[in-house]
Order: sequence, then C-alpha cells, then structure tokens
Amino acid sequence: MGVDISGMNPIVRSPKPQINWETSPSDKEREAYWDILTEWEKENPGDYFRSNWWGWRPIVMLCEAACDKFNLDFDLIHWGSNDGAGLDNQEDCDKLASALELMLVLDENLEDDIDTLYLNLGSWVSSDGKFLGKEINEQLNEQYPIGEVMYSSVIMDDGTIAQPSHSAPVRHVKKFISFLKECGGFEIW
Repeated sequence: MGVDISGMNPIVRSPKPQINWETSPSDKEREAYWDILTEWEKENPGDYFRSNWWGWRPIVMLCEAACDKFNLDFDLIHWGSNDGAGLDNQEDCDKLASALELMLVLDENLEDDIDTLYLNLGSWVSSDGKFLGKEINEQLNEQYPIGEVMYSSVIMDDGTIAQPSHSAPVRHVKKFISFLKECGGFEIW
C-alpha cells in the first residue's frame, strides 16, 4: 500500500507503451513491456510518481519544512491520504520543487543519493527491514521521541542496527522533484 501520484498535465515526450492484457501475453512479452514502460517513465517523469507510505511520509514532512522555510502557502493537510489532494498547477509545483532542492542543498546530511532521511513515527526496523517489536520500539522512542528527524541508524547495545521504519533516500526525494518539474499539477491517490 502506498500513494500513486498522477500528473494532471504532464510533459509527455512520446506515447505511453501499451499492452493488451486480454490476449494473455507471454512472460517474455510482459517482461519486455515492463522494461519499455520503465524507460518511458524515466523519459516522462511528470506522468506518475509512486511511493509506499514508509517513504512518502518523510517526503511530506520535508515538503512541510520547505513550505515553512520558504513561506509557501500550500495546504498539505490531506497529503497523507489517498483522496486526490495535491497542487493544481505547474507554477506551484515549480515553487515546491525549487524549495525542496534548496532543502537538500542546505542540509549537509542529505548530499549523496544514498543519504537517507528518517522520520520516527513510533515504529522501528532492523537494517534488514524486520520490525523490532513493541518493547524495543518503546525503548527507542524514549531515546528518540516520535517526530524526530534522523539521518542515520542507531546501534543498540546488543549490536542490532535499528532505524525508524519511515525513511526516504535522497534519490527518492530527487525523483519526486523531477516529477514536480514536469507534472502540470498533481493528485495523490
């Protein structure tokens, strides 16, 4: 489960690939279609952006921080749900994209594509993505309060590497910025 964000008037450089699913395409045909679609999406970043909730919430938090820092008056209240909220024009999307780019430049913790923004919303995982359980969550939430932004994992006394389950690497944020620059407004579904 996550968010599907559709551009309202995206820049489209070529026709979107299609496949006839009713003809039961072979595995080879499906694989070829997905490869072509992936390339098309790279060439047309304003058409669609997807994220799971674990990665979307830190991006929304970064958008909120950018709006506060650069006095952007955008209503982000419903960006945490699948009800069609978003920005309805390219001008606002450009403003947000520029603000997010500046946020990345200004934050020395977010320089490389693999640098990660962690947002503690009360749930923790090990470095291999396994949930750590209620007792460990409570212990870590005492040390790192809910709502705290972090830029690295935590090494626990037993050697376990723990991190908040909500995180977004810089490359994911940059993909959203690319989407914003070419979407013509967007809706979150």
